[in-house]
Amino acid sequence: MKFLNCLMFISALLGYFSSDDAMAQARKDNPKCEPNPVFNRFTGEVMGNCDQARFKELNLERWKKAGDTKSGSESFKVEGEHWYYLNPVEKDAKGLQPGVLEIVRNFENAVQQAKGEVLFVNSKYVHYHLRKGNDEFWGKAGCGSDSGSGGCGAIQHQIIRVAGMEQSVVVSSEQITKAMGDEGKVVFYGIYFDTDKSVLKSESTPTLAEMAKWLKANATAKVFIVGHTDMQGPAERNQKLSRDRAAAVITALTKDHGINTDRLAAEGVGPFAPVASNTGEAGRAKNRRVEMVLR
Repeated sequence: MKFLNCLMFISALLGYFSSDDAMAQARKDNPKCEPNPVFNRFTGEVMGNCDQARFKELNLERWKKAGDTKSGSESFKVEGEHWYYLNPVEKDAKGLQPGVLEIVRNFENAVQQAKGEVLFVNSKYVHYHLRKGNDEFWGKAGCGSDSGSGGCGAIQHQIIRVAGMEQSVVVSSEQITKAMGDEGKVVFYGIYFDTDKSVLKSESTPTLAEMAKWLKANATAKVFIVGHTDMQGPAERNQKLSRDRAAAVITALTKDHGINTDRLAAEGVGPFAPVASNTGEAGRAKNRRVEMVLR
């Protein structure tokens, strides 16, 4: 149990480091590195090399049968906001660095303490999945630099916070016209909601404006606004969530853009019409969408 004191995950334990330790460590930190979004620091860990990307892919490993270490492993990919750290670990008062196994066991215990899932463990890294507040994280953490004799010279983190790629290219009203003519519907990925919520985010404004532009140019058209979700969570809840999201889009179109409510009808399909596999985040992101369908 003493190793658990070296790595602290739960925010209530932030007071573990003394103020003197924090000041000393802050002087040595790379000022370009943001705090780790998942774990607090291991004792002696100094912010060294780091990188961050808005959207990136990460390869991870998991046991073929969850929790069964004898079932073999398989690789998979996750996508989202990405953090990378390779942080040196200073020697303690006795001139020793933590052992590689000590690092691995600390992260393994920390994930379990946070009620997360340990996906896979090897001699140097722990692959994990956990939630922290409203955020979902996947990643691997462990020893990124073996200093010899079983010691670890640097801790490495690779972290993904699940997030759909920001749709910077907005579907234009001209593209909507073409899609309506060819398929009788348009798929929108530029409409954003927080996880498990139906309140529109401000990033949705450009797409809503193009939807309204098309509706005004086609004043006799009536449409269904159809919400879709992935398969995370109960199907009944997702179906209600998808309809609530469709209704939020209609509210924005009527209140902000003056579209007559008689022309719009909200429907929620939930997870029942996927366009990609729900086994990975890339597929789930494609399934979370809003469609406008001609009535």
